[in-house]
Amino acid sequence: MPENLKLSLGAFVSLTDEALLVVDPKSEIVSFASPRALDMLDIDSRQDPEGRFSIFQVFDPDNGRLREFLANAQAVSSPLIARVQRRSDNAAIIAKAHRVSSGDGGARVIVKLSGDTELSRRFRLLAEKIHALDLEVEHRKAVEDQLSRNAAELERTLIAVRQMSELDVSDPQYLNHALDAVVAACDSNSALVIGIDAGHLRIMASTGDMSAAIDTEAPIVLNSRFEDLWDNHPDSRLEDLRAAVQTATIEGWELDDIIALPLYLGGSPKGCLILLSPPHVGPAAVAKLEAEILSEALANLMNRANVEADLRHSQKLQAIGELTGGIAHDFNNILAAVLGNAELILDHVGQFGTESTEVELANAVRDAALRGATLTSRLLSFARKQPLRPESVSLDTVLRNLDPLLRRSIGEHLELELVGAGGLWDTRLDLGQFENAVLNLVINARDAMPDGGKLTVETANTRLDADYAAQHSEVKPGQYVLVAVSDAGTGMTPDVIREAFTPFFTTKGVGKGSGLGLSMVFGFVKQSGGHVKIYSELGHGTTVKMYFPRHISDPKHASSAEDAWSLSQPRGVGHVLLVEDDPAILLYAERTLKALGYTADTALTGDAAAELLRTADYDILLTDVVLPGNLNGARLAELASKIAPRIKVLFMSGYTENAIVHNGQLDPEVELISKPFTRDQLARRLSNLSKQ
Repeated sequence: MPENLKLSLGAFVSLTDEALLVVDPKSEIVSFASPRALDMLDIDSRQDPEGRFSIFQVFDPDNGRLREFLANAQAVSSPLIARVQRRSDNAAIIAKAHRVSSGDGGARVIVKLSGDTELSRRFRLLAEKIHALDLEVEHRKAVEDQLSRNAAELERTLIAVRQMSELDVSDPQYLNHALDAVVAACDSNSALVIGIDAGHLRIMASTGDMSAAIDTEAPIVLNSRFEDLWDNHPDSRLEDLRAAVQTATIEGWELDDIIALPLYLGGSPKGCLILLSPPHVGPAAVAKLEAEILSEALANLMNRANVEADLRHSQKLQAIGELTGGIAHDFNNILAAVLGNAELILDHVGQFGTESTEVELANAVRDAALRGATLTSRLLSFARKQPLRPESVSLDTVLRNLDPLLRRSIGEHLELELVGAGGLWDTRLDLGQFENAVLNLVINARDAMPDGGKLTVETANTRLDADYAAQHSEVKPGQYVLVAVSDAGTGMTPDVIREAFTPFFTTKGVGKGSGLGLSMVFGFVKQSGGHVKIYSELGHGTTVKMYFPRHISDPKHASSAEDAWSLSQPRGVGHVLLVEDDPAILLYAERTLKALGYTADTALTGDAAAELLRTADYDILLTDVVLPGNLNGARLAELASKIAPRIKVLFMSGYTENAIVHNGQLDPEVELISKPFTRDQLARRLSNLSKQ
């Protein structure tokens, strides 16, 4: 540019009140700017004495219309609006440009700037909306990224859930395998399952880097901060432990992060899933939703394991019961012959005096047979094949009557307390079997406290709900009468508790227990439609709880729990038809009947007995339940009642299952004496039958 043109343009621009810029379109440099333009563009003139700067230092470089104008060096018909980079208020600028030719054939562009208040306001609103849109885009991108991460976490979680659902819960290590899946899903370092066992914390399983340092059999070592966290969240509020984070020390490991999630078994919180991370690793990468899904899946797995374990144990006990029941039945027939003939021998050797060797030996045989009968009775109780005579009773009354016997059984070194419940419901059960069950439990409690202590027998009304029934397949939800026998003795380990009801299992020394007491209790309670549960802690004591279904009784038929038998052996009068397929038992029973004053005819089969019924008059039919031929005991009794409607029937059997017993309980009109029986027992049963 000629110097004179440069000076004239500069003078003009510097002197005018307009906001003018002189721009070289090729270099896009502003060679001159008026003071008003500098002020409008918020440029300090002291930065460059000549005011030289690029036009795109102040206008948006992406303004295509401005670039096109400069490139063509032609005026545009509409205003140029641009956002000024160096203005904080984003003012709208209207630019009008004119071409000025220079003497050297070049050109300069004179740009006139002016502000527009309304346009500026709109521009600011537009800019704000654009900025808000930018933020929204950023937010959406962040949300999409989070959704992508959540989807990946959820996929890992579902994989873990599927792996847990496919685990074999009969495998003793199933919990450890489940924790492997949890750790993989959560990117955690290690994991524990902590259970609540008798009010104490116990590590049930562990996995991860720290598992080798954790002794699952030892008590949990947690510092006070974690203990406070647990103690301040009792079972009813354990759900508040979700995502709780505390620093703790477990077996010497310093931990930076603990996430605790409750595990619900049967509707109640029974433990916690713990995710662990040591220092510098950071917290477990697990969202609340995924963590809750994993903890619920783990709880479901543990529930399934418990149910299947209970089922296997129940099937095992049922199989043992079938076996022992069959053996006991056959053994009872043998004992009946041994016991009966021992009593007949005593009748014949009595002439030698009560101190004679013959009497002593016969008594020894008789006593051994009675002990065998007690043994088989317990086996039958366990097998649930013991015929029961249920009656409506108030157990508080029964226990008060039983109190003197219980105190004699435990000795003076133990304190016995009976705690009755006010308004205790009635229940329906076999009174004699119940008394035997309580006596067995009290004797077990006595043996668990050799150094003395307190033994408690208490009753209560209670309800077993659906959640409890879900954990115990044989339990029906409803109202129950509870009888609990508690001691402060040695207690049991979990392994001992699992086997406690198995016949012949005992922890007592040789000669101190048969191992049939608890199995008898188990069978009796189950046969009565109830439920039995052992709660024990090693070194602290044991409680055995028996639950019997509530019975709405008729007061007119309620039992007084009194024994109506007299102590004297009654004499009999009448004609008895004796039916027994075992010749040894038949011989003993026939001689016993005659010794008691009865006349007796005998038959080995039901068919033979039917012929006798048609040829003679009988007062009593004494028959075995299981007989060879076409007529068993029950069918023979039906025939006898048709031939002789006034005849009385007394059944005898080692055990009865279907022939005369319905659901393990005798029909009300049925009279039964269990083999083996003594002469006194037979005499009383026949006497009572004759009086009916």
